[in-house]
Amino acid sequence: MKKGSFGYIRFMRKKTLIHLLILFLIAFGIFFAGRFRYPAYSTMFSLTAIVVCIPASMRTVSFIMFMIHKGTDEKTCRECQAAAGIVPLFFDSVITTPEKSYDVTVFALTHENIAGFCPDNGKDIKKLEDHLREMAVKNGFKGINVKIFTDYGKFISRLEKLAGDFSEKYETDDALYNLIGNLSL
Repeated sequence: MKKGSFGYIRFMRKKTLIHLLILFLIAFGIFFAGRFRYPAYSTMFSLTAIVVCIPASMRTVSFIMFMIHKGTDEKTCRECQAAAGIVPLFFDSVITTPEKSYDVTVFALTHENIAGFCPDNGKDIKKLEDHLREMAVKNGFKGINVKIFTDYGKFISRLEKLAGDFSEKYETDDALYNLIGNLSL
């Protein structure tokens, strides 16, 4: 499943869980095979098992990060798609800034606009907007407007306005979509 697709976080939870279970099973299998089947080489098998635990531990951290954050619900997805029309949407995003992580339910991306909906009112949205703007400028986007909404009704209104102004001749630059993907978990 492609990053930015609806259901990406749920998919990645399952995928990382399967990967970490397989890696830990391999590590334990190597360890116990060395301990009981080949006792003369148990040190070598133990070291190999420890090395296999490194990617398993990395997957465990990824799994925990995906468990902490929730994805977009189906109702919100349908409403956003209806309001946006042909405007490209990026769902299930977790943007990590140097200070905090932000659950951004959906981004709408046009040639000069990034509009997002972040339902968590307790976070400083201005810092997220500044971070996104700074990263866009660093990646060659000039004069880009970044607005993150905490009010769902205002976000839907913005989507409808973007859909009215959006024309296929102003296709979203794949670089902007990739930028949001690179900044997302």
